[in-house]
Amino acid sequence: MGNNSIYNKDMQQNIAVHTGQILITNVSIFDGNSESLITGKDVVLKGNTIDSIIPAGSDDSGYDEVIDGQGGYLTPGLIDSHVHATMGPSEMDFLMGDQAYVQLYTGMEMGEMLLRGVTTIRDAAGNVFGLKRAIDEGIIPGPRIYPTGALISQYSGHADYRMPQNPCVLPKEWGGPLAPAEQAGHCCIANGVDQVMVAIRQQLFLGATQVKICVAGGVSSMTDPLYVVEYRPEEIKAAVDCAKDYGTYVMIHSHGSAGIIRSLEAGGMSIEHGTLMNEEAAALIAKKGAVFIPSFQVLAQLAPLYTDPIRKGKLDAARDGTDHAMKLAIKHKLLIGYGTDLLFDREGRKEGQLKDLSLRKEWFTSPEIMIQATGNNSKIVAMCGQRNPYGKLGVIEEGAMADVLVYNKNPLDDVTIVEDYENNLKLIVKDGKVYKNTL
Repeated sequence: MGNNSIYNKDMQQNIAVHTGQILITNVSIFDGNSESLITGKDVVLKGNTIDSIIPAGSDDSGYDEVIDGQGGYLTPGLIDSHVHATMGPSEMDFLMGDQAYVQLYTGMEMGEMLLRGVTTIRDAAGNVFGLKRAIDEGIIPGPRIYPTGALISQYSGHADYRMPQNPCVLPKEWGGPLAPAEQAGHCCIANGVDQVMVAIRQQLFLGATQVKICVAGGVSSMTDPLYVVEYRPEEIKAAVDCAKDYGTYVMIHSHGSAGIIRSLEAGGMSIEHGTLMNEEAAALIAKKGAVFIPSFQVLAQLAPLYTDPIRKGKLDAARDGTDHAMKLAIKHKLLIGYGTDLLFDREGRKEGQLKDLSLRKEWFTSPEIMIQATGNNSKIVAMCGQRNPYGKLGVIEEGAMADVLVYNKNPLDDVTIVEDYENNLKLIVKDGKVYKNTL
């Protein structure tokens, strides 16, 4: 499981491992990378990995469990590469409320997410280190987590959660208090090369598999228009260099082109959002070999929540730019991941996480979308290199982790069937453990 680094051994020592052998028969297989199904094969799970893919009809004796797939469609577990796990309660609970409540609420949501077939998430900012541990140890059910830790931002940036209505709020360097969200470890305000380096290293110390900085305005924040470029090149490079020293990379929050370009030139490798990117930015993502994670349903989900003129204007601009950005991404053949970014609304997250897949049909075929949610995201989460506490994910192949779904309809024919997970998703296996079987 994973590679042989000391980091991996330390991180894995408390991960619950399931033993035994399971044979899954009578399925057509989507392997996570090919647009064609594999037929005439059965899948053997041993412990928490895929042991082998064998000819259908082989001897089924000697297994701890034999699962008849009933002619269904076997896929890898889904990977959501842009989740804010702790941002499920109301915005005020997250920013100002009792963090014990926030964590318990989040644990409940993670169980729901696993039952939607999402077996892995890359958390894109928030204090999820304890949550990750609880899931890894089998204390609560949920997807495995690649944690980012605190969202790192400059003053007046996307993660500055102080209240601008209070003119007496001073920077912490001038004697001002830490905002509650910063105290809770969900965000970190860092200015200048030295502070940025401290902030990055602190997240790595806590166990981040990758880190994230904000280099442009955001929809959900109050004091930074989308056109703003946040962080100077030397600050971004400091973050990238610190991450590289630990064998990992920096996620870049940016809607606009200026932030994308500045970050790529400094070594950023994962571009989040990009709704306003231009041709130059898209071409540079391709040239640098970076990855691109757009989110679609979140813009619709936030519309009824963001009625104030500041955030509504930014939301409308992001929505208006999405189509052009996606056409540029396709033109430049970017490696695109599935990430949802849904916020502050449990029902919206329940309904929207898989709806994001369906919305991609405006630009992509169903097989392309399923690859984004499995094989492509497998490559994205693995970018953390030696920080990776898990094995290979998002694919059906020997040696990969035993995350397996079986649908009663073919998602490669129409990815929208994934949305109705209660009726169409019949089997959920994560780490070799069966969490749902209604076959």
